Amino acid sequence: MTSAPAPYSMATDNVIMLLFIINIIGMAYVILMNGPSIVERTKGLLYYRHKSTPFNDRTHITKICNALMYAQTTFYLTVITMCEMREYTAAGIEREPLLFFGAYAASFLLFLILKRAVYAITNSILYTKKQMQEWDNLYFFTIKLLGFALTPAAIVLIFIPTISLNIVNFYIILTAIAYVYTITSGLIKIIFTTKSNYLEIFLYLCALEFLPMAMVWKYSLQLSEFITTKI
Repeated sequence: MTSAPAPYSMATDNVIMLLFIINIIGMAYVILMNGPSIVERTKGLLYYRHKSTPFNDRTHITKICNALMYAQTTFYLTVITMCEMREYTAAGIEREPLLFFGAYAASFLLFLILKRAVYAITNSILYTKKQMQEWDNLYFFTIKLLGFALTPAAIVLIFIPTISLNIVNFYIILTAIAYVYTITSGLIKIIFTTKSNYLEIFLYLCALEFLPMAMVWKYSLQLSEFITTKI
């Protein structure tokens, strides 16, 4: 009698583990080279100062750190999405896990690129150049910081799969709430400094945040179904 093959685990996938190690090294490099600036900028998310520019995006080292932080966010979003999607496409992920991983990672990279372009176009039409630059710096720093926030959830999903997914989902929901609070606070402090048009803020977030999030989730489901039916 032949035993059933062990279920797929990212912890035993050499490619994903190599990417994980590279990601951890990149995270250590970011903290080593720009740790104090990141801490200072993170404080600025809670108490924004218009003249505060501790994270200078024009320096060569910081450009490297920016790229590593974007890669980190993409990697952890991909890991979390794979784990969340296993409920819907377990058979497909078991057969071709790297195909799913690459498809999700490419989707998130494309999403972040398009999101930056849409924000740039929208803000250039609606707001002043100064407001646009300040909001762009704060918002996309928040996106890059999201990778650090999602690290515990991704590590648990990779190395401690026996923990209930509901616990991890609760942490992810708290992270999402903190993310929405941060960008909402930034909108109020940077763009709506002389008026409190909360309806406009709500419509802004619905059009550029909540709707895209829902579309990404729906697209991930469709992508998973498409890959599963083709392999």
